[in-house]
Amino acid sequence: MGHSLRAIAQSVGGRLSGDPDLVLERIRALDRAEEGDLAILFDRKHADQVPSFSGSALVVPEDFPEAGLAGRSCIRVRHPRATLVEILRLFHPERRRAAGIAPGAFVSASARVDPSASVAAGAVVEDGASIGPRSEIHANAVVGEGVTIGEDTIVYPNVTLYPGTRLANRVRVHAGTVIGADGFGFPRQKDGSLLKVPQVGRVEVEDDVEIGANCTIDRATLEETRIGRGTKIDNLVQIGHNSVVGTDCCIMGQVGISGSVRVGSYATLCGQVGIADQVTLAERVTVGAQSGVPWSLSEGVWLGTPALLATQMRRVYPALARLPETRRELRELADRLEKLEALLLKEHESR
Repeated sequence: MGHSLRAIAQSVGGRLSGDPDLVLERIRALDRAEEGDLAILFDRKHADQVPSFSGSALVVPEDFPEAGLAGRSCIRVRHPRATLVEILRLFHPERRRAAGIAPGAFVSASARVDPSASVAAGAVVEDGASIGPRSEIHANAVVGEGVTIGEDTIVYPNVTLYPGTRLANRVRVHAGTVIGADGFGFPRQKDGSLLKVPQVGRVEVEDDVEIGANCTIDRATLEETRIGRGTKIDNLVQIGHNSVVGTDCCIMGQVGISGSVRVGSYATLCGQVGIADQVTLAERVTVGAQSGVPWSLSEGVWLGTPALLATQMRRVYPALARLPETRRELRELADRLEKLEALLLKEHESR
């Protein structure tokens, strides 16, 4: 369903220029827009694309010059990137499943499913599980024994929630993720064998957390592995047992967090970061892509393996690039020093 330019402007609090009754059917990329489409110009550096713009209307920054628009219909806004989120929600509201338990779903007689919740065909809800109002369990997801799920939470297809897992309100768990599998507890014995330590804790996921596809979050040995409120986790992330992730953290793809790690609130872990066990990261710490973290980090930006403060690592990287040349120079200096020492020794002996 389309939206008039007037309705869009009112929705985002923008200032309208052009035909207020113009109906926009879609939001598209600036260089892909066609008639009936709306696009967003984030800043002036893309102004050269406006003359070739084929869409019907633009969202532009407040201070964008009128001359550059050539009379096009537009909405002027203070923060175009934030406005994109509002417009995407307007054109693409989140689709929700109809309430009820679908034929082909298995729901234990002892499970509690709120009447406004949805359980899709192929999903399994085991004994003692609880699913709150307006939550959704999609196809082939497994909600284990005693799992509790709060309000407005969505569990996408093929997710596995092991027994005892707790998801709070407005959580999103994307396809293929496993939450609550055994922590990796196998201490080596004197004879070299590995002893399995029973993992009897759980995983607790707080409000407004989003977990990407094919992630794994392990249950604690005793108490809980915890993911703090508002944290966003990308695809293919591993979080080890007993770890605690704080509030509003951003954890990007292929990050690996070992057991008993503490990640402070508002931390950012970029792609492929690896964190050793029992490490503590301070609040608001940022760890750059592919960094290795063998020790605890204070607040700041950290890069490399082993991770060093960015101010230090930015001096290390140029030195690494020159390492072969530096090694050759050191060898030459060592040879020259050896010859000089031999010459001085010879002169000393001749006296």
